[in-house]
Amino acid sequence: MLQIAVINESSADAISDADVQKMIPAFDTQWNKDLNSVWGVGAATFLWVPRQQTPPTGSWWVVFLDNSDQADALAYHDLTNEGLPISKVFVKTIQADKTSVSVGATHEICEMAVDPWLNSAYQDPTGVFWAGEVCDPVEDDQYGYTLGNILVTDFVTPNWFGHQHSRGDIDYQHHSAAPFEVLTGGYAQKFDPSKGWQQVTGSKALRSSMGARAPIGSRRERRTRHWKEWHRSEHHWGS
Repeated sequence: MLQIAVINESSADAISDADVQKMIPAFDTQWNKDLNSVWGVGAATFLWVPRQQTPPTGSWWVVFLDNSDQADALAYHDLTNEGLPISKVFVKTIQADKTSVSVGATHEICEMAVDPWLNSAYQDPTGVFWAGEVCDPVEDDQYGYTLGNILVTDFVTPNWFGHQHSRGDIDYQHHSAAPFEVLTGGYAQKFDPSKGWQQVTGSKALRSSMGARAPIGSRRERRTRHWKEWHRSEHHWGS
């Protein structure tokens, strides 16, 4: 079974180890029950890894960091040290936007589950390709739901990437009304052959610092770079 290491490198004034650990049951339930039932991502187990302990071999990582500057300073790059998928949760960046850290974390986890290598895209009826990011279009906290007492992200279903005759739910929490709809506060990326990846935003997202510019090392920023420019992490534990 896939193991996902949960690591907190954020400073104590941003989020404590205890607060991150409280989220892990919600991570597990959303991945293995909700997301798996819709996207068939397969089973995974989430493992808390203390700061100075090396994650298990072959594990994917979810790393809580203050911001992209700290990620660079600690040598967390685009992949794990083994070249496997990594999700980075920029806690202080999220807090500066006055949004939920648990929604931000589950957003990263769900998108890593469905598109771990950031290379999936879906073609709409006009021939435009849309990035396979399943949480961006319904990103805002208001669309989330609770597991236990933890607020988690909404996510779109395959029908969001469908056509006008798609049947069934467009997103897990029934907020979207049509395929390729970007809700207020949400995002989506579409590919223009002459311009590369272009961002489509909801009105609230335009006022968000995260919406205005994707942090270096985030999924949105990595997708705009060629994968050959991705770097493995070089973080060292126990020092």
